[in-house]
Amino acid sequence: MTKLFNILQSAYRFTHNSIVFFLAIYLAQIGLSGTQIGMIFAARTITSLLFTLPSGLGNDRFQSKTILQVGLILTIINYLVLAKTQSFPLLLIAFFIGGIGMNMSGISLDSIFYKTTGEKNKLKSVKEYVSTFLLFCGLGVLFSGNILAYIDFPKYLLICCGILTLITFGSIFLQKTGKFTLEIDDYKKDISQPLVLIFMGIIFLFAIHMGAELTSYSPFLKETLHLSLRQIGFYIGTATSLMFIWTKLAAKAIEKGINIKKIVATSLILSTVGFLIMLTPIIWVSFTGRIIHEAGDAGMFVFIYAGVSKFFEQKTIGGLSSLIQLIQATAIFAGSLAFGPLGSKFGHQVPIVISSITTLLALFLLEAYEKQYKKRKESST
Repeated sequence: MTKLFNILQSAYRFTHNSIVFFLAIYLAQIGLSGTQIGMIFAARTITSLLFTLPSGLGNDRFQSKTILQVGLILTIINYLVLAKTQSFPLLLIAFFIGGIGMNMSGISLDSIFYKTTGEKNKLKSVKEYVSTFLLFCGLGVLFSGNILAYIDFPKYLLICCGILTLITFGSIFLQKTGKFTLEIDDYKKDISQPLVLIFMGIIFLFAIHMGAELTSYSPFLKETLHLSLRQIGFYIGTATSLMFIWTKLAAKAIEKGINIKKIVATSLILSTVGFLIMLTPIIWVSFTGRIIHEAGDAGMFVFIYAGVSKFFEQKTIGGLSSLIQLIQATAIFAGSLAFGPLGSKFGHQVPIVISSITTLLALFLLEAYEKQYKKRKESST
């Protein structure tokens, strides 16, 4: 991972996360109804379902940095429209365009990482990549939570557009990635492996809880804990930034040879227990739960990125890593559809409790995963 790529991807994660957690609050402030806000977020989610796989396949056929640049430009257009208008139809179109852009940008960054990482010390590269972007995700929320106390959201969006413009120019100097002409059978070969299928099942069950976070978590912080924008920024940003430490600890455990089943099981349990503790209507207890939850999520992110690096060949890794992201997006979309109405009707705590159960269901796949992992290891020696 080159220094330039590290700087650019960190700046992107910082900028994206500094906006995303406060969008719903801003859209409500400018007078949009709950239904309209839901439609806007649905437009962005639908783009993930429609364009994740094409973006990944494109990264195998074209230069990843070119796709990244197109994605960044589309994201800038989204933010500029959001900063300049309060018209719902225009915002809906802008968020659809921005959803495509963010999808292309995020997948291209991952693809550049996978394609430029050498065969040696892959786990070390995963540790540095994941821990760095999680750190800057958290710092972004911390920063915007404070700065939005002094400037309005449209002005901050323009600042973010400036940062994304600099990232776009900087990406011109990124390392070139390989281009391949591939048939669908090249992808089927990797996907059809039992180990990979179980891997995807674990990811799906784990990602469902993110749908509950998207629909119920921010309203819970505002309505139950009565947090201000600055407090929400501190609450989410600090816990997310600490994932930098948890990621390194999880990777170190794998490096030491600790059984992967134990690491993933511990991560799933921490994610679930922390999620439930977060429901406590006492700020410091809820915040402690958030830290525990993020420790579990950090372990799962290491598991996911390390798995993609290990299971897929470089020529197909763009498309297949995007398939993993599509599985996550599908789980989040399904969770959002189910948990949105549940939260509004029965309280924001209900979706969090239910999605905690779905996270734990992934534990039942670990035994089969370990068996297949051992078979793969034995056949490769």
